[in-house]
Amino acid sequence: MNDPNRREALRHSANTGILIAFADPEAQKDDVKQNEAPKPPEKPGDRDRRAVIGAGMTEAEADCWAMVAELAGKFFALPELHPMDKQEIATAIHVIQHRLLSRPTYRKYLESHQSMAKKPE
Repeated sequence: MNDPNRREALRHSANTGILIAFADPEAQKDDVKQNEAPKPPEKPGDRDRRAVIGAGMTEAEADCWAMVAELAGKFFALPELHPMDKQEIATAIHVIQHRLLSRPTYRKYLESHQSMAKKPE
Protein backbone atom coordinates (compact mmCIF):
# COMPACT_ATOMS: atom_id res chain seq x y z
CA MET A 1 0.00 0.00 0.00
CA ASN A 2 1.30 3.43 -0.93
CA ASP A 3 1.86 6.08 1.63
CA PRO A 4 -0.01 9.21 0.55
CA ASN A 5 2.21 12.08 -0.48
CA ARG A 6 1.48 15.74 -1.11
CA ARG A 7 0.95 15.22 -4.85
CA GLU A 8 -1.74 12.57 -4.29
CA ALA A 9 -3.43 14.64 -1.59
CA LEU A 10 -3.52 17.63 -3.95
CA ARG A 11 -4.97 15.50 -6.77
CA HIS A 12 -7.71 14.12 -4.50
CA SER A 13 -8.66 17.56 -3.20
CA ALA A 14 -8.70 18.95 -6.76
CA ASN A 15 -11.01 16.14 -7.87
CA THR A 16 -13.34 16.90 -4.97
CA GLY A 17 -13.32 20.59 -5.91
CA ILE A 18 -14.23 19.77 -9.51
CA LEU A 19 -17.11 17.56 -8.39
CA ILE A 20 -18.44 20.30 -6.14
CA ALA A 21 -18.07 22.93 -8.88
CA PHE A 22 -20.10 20.89 -11.35
CA ALA A 23 -22.70 19.62 -8.88
CA ASP A 24 -26.31 20.59 -9.51
CA PRO A 25 -27.16 23.55 -7.22
CA GLU A 26 -30.86 22.62 -7.26
CA ALA A 27 -30.04 19.15 -5.94
CA GLN A 28 -28.02 20.74 -3.14
CA LYS A 29 -30.96 22.96 -2.24
CA ASP A 30 -33.25 19.91 -2.14
CA ASP A 31 -30.83 18.17 0.24
CA VAL A 32 -30.86 21.19 2.55
CA LYS A 33 -34.67 21.43 2.41
CA GLN A 34 -35.04 17.76 3.35
CA ASN A 35 -32.92 18.29 6.46
CA GLU A 36 -34.89 21.35 7.62
CA ALA A 37 -37.95 21.00 9.80
CA PRO A 38 -41.08 22.16 7.97
CA LYS A 39 -42.24 25.61 9.03
CA PRO A 40 -45.78 25.87 10.35
CA PRO A 41 -48.10 27.73 7.99
CA GLU A 42 -48.27 31.46 8.61
CA LYS A 43 -51.50 32.61 10.23
CA PRO A 44 -53.29 35.68 8.90
CA GLY A 45 -51.82 38.75 10.56
CA ASP A 46 -48.46 37.16 11.52
CA ARG A 47 -46.54 39.21 8.96
CA ASP A 48 -48.30 42.41 10.03
CA ARG A 49 -47.54 41.62 13.68
CA ARG A 50 -43.84 41.15 12.92
CA ALA A 51 -43.86 44.43 11.01
CA VAL A 52 -45.35 46.49 13.84
CA ILE A 53 -43.06 44.86 16.43
CA GLY A 54 -40.16 45.65 14.10
CA ALA A 55 -41.36 49.26 14.06
CA GLY A 56 -41.00 49.39 17.84
CA MET A 57 -44.35 48.28 19.23
CA THR A 58 -44.42 46.14 22.34
CA GLU A 59 -46.10 42.72 22.35
CA ALA A 60 -49.14 44.25 24.09
CA GLU A 61 -49.38 47.02 21.48
CA ALA A 62 -49.09 44.44 18.70
CA ASP A 63 -51.94 42.51 20.36
CA CYS A 64 -54.06 45.68 20.28
CA TRP A 65 -53.12 46.19 16.62
CA ALA A 66 -54.30 42.66 15.81
CA MET A 67 -57.53 43.18 17.76
CA VAL A 68 -58.27 46.36 15.82
CA ALA A 69 -57.79 44.49 12.54
CA GLU A 70 -60.06 41.68 13.73
CA LEU A 71 -62.68 44.18 14.91
CA ALA A 72 -62.62 45.94 11.54
CA GLY A 73 -63.05 42.68 9.67
CA LYS A 74 -65.95 41.57 11.83
CA PHE A 75 -67.67 44.96 11.79
CA PHE A 76 -67.50 45.31 8.01
CA ALA A 77 -68.96 41.80 7.67
CA LEU A 78 -72.13 42.98 9.48
CA PRO A 79 -75.11 44.17 7.44
CA GLU A 80 -75.04 47.91 6.79
CA LEU A 81 -77.60 49.83 8.87
CA HIS A 82 -76.64 53.34 7.84
CA PRO A 83 -74.75 54.67 4.80
CA MET A 84 -72.19 56.46 7.00
CA ASP A 85 -71.35 53.40 9.15
CA LYS A 86 -68.40 52.28 7.04
CA GLN A 87 -66.86 55.74 6.77
CA GLU A 88 -67.26 56.52 10.46
CA ILE A 89 -65.90 53.17 11.62
CA ALA A 90 -62.98 53.41 9.17
CA THR A 91 -62.14 56.84 10.61
CA ALA A 92 -62.36 55.51 14.19
CA ILE A 93 -60.13 52.54 13.32
CA HIS A 94 -57.57 54.83 11.71
CA VAL A 95 -57.52 56.99 14.86
CA ILE A 96 -56.74 53.91 16.98
CA GLN A 97 -54.09 52.71 14.49
CA HIS A 98 -52.52 56.17 14.47
CA ARG A 99 -52.33 56.19 18.27
CA LEU A 100 -50.77 52.72 18.33
CA LEU A 101 -48.24 53.64 15.62
CA SER A 102 -47.25 56.81 17.48
CA ARG A 103 -46.45 55.03 20.77
CA PRO A 104 -42.94 53.78 19.81
CA THR A 105 -41.99 57.27 18.63
CA TYR A 106 -43.34 58.88 21.77
CA ARG A 107 -41.43 56.38 23.95
CA LYS A 108 -38.23 57.23 22.08
CA TYR A 109 -38.95 60.95 22.52
CA LEU A 110 -39.41 60.50 26.29
CA GLU A 111 -36.18 58.46 26.56
CA SER A 112 -34.25 61.13 24.64
CA HIS A 113 -35.75 63.91 26.74
CA GLN A 114 -34.87 62.12 29.99
CA SER A 115 -31.30 61.44 28.87
CA MET A 116 -30.89 65.11 27.87
CA ALA A 117 -32.23 66.23 31.25
CA LYS A 118 -29.45 64.29 32.97
CA LYS A 119 -26.73 66.07 30.97
CA PRO A 120 -25.82 69.64 31.92
CA GLU A 121 -26.25 72.18 29.13
